Amino acid sequence: MKITIVAPYCSLPSEPHFNRFWYLAELLSQQHDVLLITSNFKHYDKSFRRPEDAAAASKGRLKVMLLNESGYTKNVSLKRVQSHHVFVKHFEKWLEQCRPGEQDIVYSAYPFIATNILLGKHKARLGYKLIIDVQDVWPESFSAVLPFLKKIPPKLLPFSGRADTAYRYADGLVAVSQTYLDRAKAANPNVPGEVVYIGADYETLENAPAKVFDNTGVTRFFYLGTLSFSYDMQTVCQGIRQLAAAGEKVELHIMGGGPNLQTLKQYADESICFYGYIPYSEMMSVAKSCDIAVNPIHAHSSASITNKLSDYMALQKPILNSQVNSEVAEVLQLVPHADYSSGNVESFTAAAKRILQQKNQPARSEEIIRRFKRDVSYRKIANLIESLGHE
Repeated sequence: MKITIVAPYCSLPSEPHFNRFWYLAELLSQQHDVLLITSNFKHYDKSFRRPEDAAAASKGRLKVMLLNESGYTKNVSLKRVQSHHVFVKHFEKWLEQCRPGEQDIVYSAYPFIATNILLGKHKARLGYKLIIDVQDVWPESFSAVLPFLKKIPPKLLPFSGRADTAYRYADGLVAVSQTYLDRAKAANPNVPGEVVYIGADYETLENAPAKVFDNTGVTRFFYLGTLSFSYDMQTVCQGIRQLAAAGEKVELHIMGGGPNLQTLKQYADESICFYGYIPYSEMMSVAKSCDIAVNPIHAHSSASITNKLSDYMALQKPILNSQVNSEVAEVLQLVPHADYSSGNVESFTAAAKRILQQKNQPARSEEIIRRFKRDVSYRKIANLIESLGHE
């Protein structure tokens, strides 16, 4: 089959961040001809790719195409809106030049809304089936920046009509959580759908040597990922400081970066260490030698099963959690965990003391592998693509 993957935020092999769409592109290219369309702009470090980066990533049945966008420096900004607009215009021009029969399946990331609507409008002319992979529920996810939006019914949010239009164009739906699939299915209930978590890189995890720390007898908490609006790391830092001041031998290891990094660095001391962005294998080395993962998502966030939660589950570490989501609550039953209220330092410290008492309880390893090991779970996506392609 001829499969086109549209993923504006896709990371390429030479870049530090895992991306579901590159993994899929390589998996599918073992048996099919795959074109991966992504941006020449790297969202995570706000730099531009060169044309030769696409050539270096292309191999055999897998081709990579970079579409231009103008770029931006802040995630929430008018320049980002303009940059996305530029990408969509280049994508529309490419789509208009396509001829019937050039694609059997188009597998497209959501969001963007605009690219999925364009794909929906052109699919009858070009004759492909469209599968939309829901990575985030935009505009609902804006509640991370504007918490009051959480109280507004999704259908009343700006752009919710356009979101429904995009979902309705799909011939199949995939989502990174049941929560997100349910949202898309509300607009398009009669198409096949699969929940496939982001999952974890088990091979890198298994090959990463555990970091050796000099100090012993310390309980090490750790956090992986972005430091931004959705994550209440301030409460975590304050809570760790309180525990340390009360005589607990604790440390917090923070791996990742983002707009809140500089503000949070005021808490750096002998008990709180910031690593910034480091390669995935190094993060796993540190995490392997830590004891308790922290999932500090604000209660008002619309996030569901995130990248970091997938990594936490693969590590099978106890989790200290503030996320309020029924699907997350169900997944957390697979490992020792304790919940606290985001924004409440006393609640954090109380939960931390509880998790210290149960951190040696066993995890449900077989079920974790079934849900989070990519070479197992991603076959569901390949099977959906192949079944629609052969209809």
